Amino acid sequence: MSMDVVEKQALRIVRDALDTDPETRDEFVSQRCGTDNALQQRVSSMLHAIDIAETESADDSASAIETDPMLGTRLGPYRVVERIGRGGMGIVYRGEREDADFKQEVAIKLIRRGFDFDDVQARFLRERRILARLTHPNLARFIDGGMSAAGRPWFALEFVRGLSIVRWCDEHRLDLRARVRLFLDVCAAVAHAHSQLVVHRDLKPGNVLVDQSGSVRLLDFGIARLLEGDDEVPATLTTLGRRYAMTPEYAAPEQFAGEAVGVGADVYSLGVILYEMIAGVLPYPIVRGELASIEATVRSEPPQALTQAIHRFGDDTQTLAARGSNLRAFRNEVRGDLTRIVFKALEKEPARRYTSVDAFADDLSRWLAGAPVRISGNRWTYRFEKFVKRNVAAVTIATILLCGLIAATAFALYSAQQERAQRDAALDEAGRANAVREYVMLMFGDAAQRQNASKLTARDVLKQGADEIFERFKDKPQAGQETALSLGELYMQIGDVEGALPLFEKLLAWPGIEQNPSVLASAKYDVAQIEYARGKAPHARELLDQAQAFWTTQPKRFRMILNESRSVQAQLARASGKPADAVDILKSAITERREFLGGESDRETGSAFNSLTLALTELGRYDESIASANEGYKIFDDLGQGHSATGLALINNRAISETYLGNFAAAESDYRRVVDDRRALYGDSPELAASENNLAQAISRQHRYDEAITLLEDSLRLGKLFSGDTGRETLMARVNLAEAYSVVGRAKEALPLADAAVGIAEKQYGLQSPFTVVAHRARGYARLGTNDVTGARADLDQATEISKTMGKGGEIYLKTLEPLRAKIDTAAGAKN
Repeated sequence: MSMDVVEKQALRIVRDALDTDPETRDEFVSQRCGTDNALQQRVSSMLHAIDIAETESADDSASAIETDPMLGTRLGPYRVVERIGRGGMGIVYRGEREDADFKQEVAIKLIRRGFDFDDVQARFLRERRILARLTHPNLARFIDGGMSAAGRPWFALEFVRGLSIVRWCDEHRLDLRARVRLFLDVCAAVAHAHSQLVVHRDLKPGNVLVDQSGSVRLLDFGIARLLEGDDEVPATLTTLGRRYAMTPEYAAPEQFAGEAVGVGADVYSLGVILYEMIAGVLPYPIVRGELASIEATVRSEPPQALTQAIHRFGDDTQTLAARGSNLRAFRNEVRGDLTRIVFKALEKEPARRYTSVDAFADDLSRWLAGAPVRISGNRWTYRFEKFVKRNVAAVTIATILLCGLIAATAFALYSAQQERAQRDAALDEAGRANAVREYVMLMFGDAAQRQNASKLTARDVLKQGADEIFERFKDKPQAGQETALSLGELYMQIGDVEGALPLFEKLLAWPGIEQNPSVLASAKYDVAQIEYARGKAPHARELLDQAQAFWTTQPKRFRMILNESRSVQAQLARASGKPADAVDILKSAITERREFLGGESDRETGSAFNSLTLALTELGRYDESIASANEGYKIFDDLGQGHSATGLALINNRAISETYLGNFAAAESDYRRVVDDRRALYGDSPELAASENNLAQAISRQHRYDEAITLLEDSLRLGKLFSGDTGRETLMARVNLAEAYSVVGRAKEALPLADAAVGIAEKQYGLQSPFTVVAHRARGYARLGTNDVTGARADLDQATEISKTMGKGGEIYLKTLEPLRAKIDTAAGAKN
């Protein structure tokens, strides 16, 4: 071996040795040099010389750092302030630039004293050129570069104050989904580097910082390689040097083999980082620093299952707590697609990994969205499974609908056998039910097989199905009308009343709909529910009266739907300020329904208990209200529908009574459960708007107003989106947001919200409605906050008068007016 080759090998080993722990450096050198004594002697000699050279000026002791001759000097426009790090060939300082009009803090890197070799300078300058060509928000920004007075090259980057990504996630207790979202920013930075033909080759948590704002910054391209046009001559980069230009714990198997590496090595290193972010440990049980052992493990052993890795160090309590999880939840989340994604990135052979960082990130994004991931293939059954999981509410409701249709078919046939006079009608009804069932199955089956199935939501599927109904069934109007009615009700079950309304309007305008009076009555009933939700109580009452008038012409045939309609009738009674009437209607309906069912309860019975809970709350009968909510929820839970919209509504409405009883912590716990479940199961919806509104009230009662305002602002957004500008959810979000703004001194922002609420409440619900009471109360607070004591008193008097006209139902609202009355009296006294 020529002396020139020995020198280059020795230089590379020395450079890597300086990056190792001093206690294991001798072992490292011995492993690297093997049986080549001449090489080992040269390496030891160079290390000794460097130690001597740095004793006075580059030691890592506190005294040596303080006396570093670079401190206080200038590199270009920057003054060197302090030393912050040292690597194999470079040293990093914090620098400051102070000009007349601005101040700038930078991280300055320059070659270490004693390393002014041509080979090292070439590599350092290549790193500088690489950084200069990269521009991305998640990369530490290159700022400047030059040569020191002593001829040592340097460059400056933006100074990042932060923690390694793994430590930052743990300290901020990020859950797994939040960790994956943050990791996607790392992928974006690496993908940008790859787009500029740059492979990092040393990705590890220490090179990925998260700053104080929560933004990712990728650092240290010291051993990066250009995929094309690299001025690194292959002949000078020996196998031995290439082999250890890495951090072993995060290096890809091919890096240990001394092979030329491409984007696959960065994909692998990213996989290791993500694994550690998820499980808190590396993919393999290894001892850091034992190079031979690490190499053998990485190149031959499969990664440990994520569900097992969490236990590697025994007690997993702290690791799980740092992820805001428990063992069962952790296992459920990492099993399946997430594990497959991580293990795909960790394949031993580069060709079996993701072909790009973008492909890796795309599957992670799909996992976050609950969509099919590429790694799991494109099987119809898999895509359908993912579609069901993403739209569990709609598909569950569709299943319930289908089961109901089957039951209706069976009942119709049974009735035909019992009463021959009704045979033809029953068979015809059964045929229409079959048509609906087949269309719903076709609709969801088609959706799962479409090219863009991964992007479809339940609402997309319903809309596409609804748009095609009128053409598909133009020759079979009765079957088409039945199908349109069923799809409209499916819209309502997932909380999309705005999506349902156009479908019902088309159905009501269907030529010849009068020939199908039962469908017409049901459609009117459904639109009545929508109009009530949109704050149009008078129109809702008119439509309900029309539907009930038809059903009462055949009370035996329609006794079940008549019974169900009592809940809407009770809601309208409550909206008109008659909660006592609502209680009587609902108790009678529940008794009647249980008689129909032979003493049993069904979903509609549970729904009636939900309405009863609200009516009892308005009457101030809180203990009865909580008991009603518990009984209703038990029905849903026994049916396996505890997470359904009405099941969650019962938990929500129980919390309302808990709030009035002063049990704010219990109320918050219930509300938070409802918000989390509704957001996870149904996404944005009017129900989520109402739940956020209620949670905000419980939080406000505990004087956490900023948190409450954030929830109320989102509730207002959702209310406008789903219920329109005058809907119940929108109205209540305005009311409560106006009051919260007033409390924190933002009365000028509160006043227009309260003005709008008063106008909508009086127009939509009338002058004797609870909604009008709370709207005036909110405006009273806003006016008081702007020093309009007279106006505030007028709103208080109006709200008081309305509450008194409501009788027993108004007593609860009179109590809520007392704090406003006290504040107005205090303000008036101060003025006098």
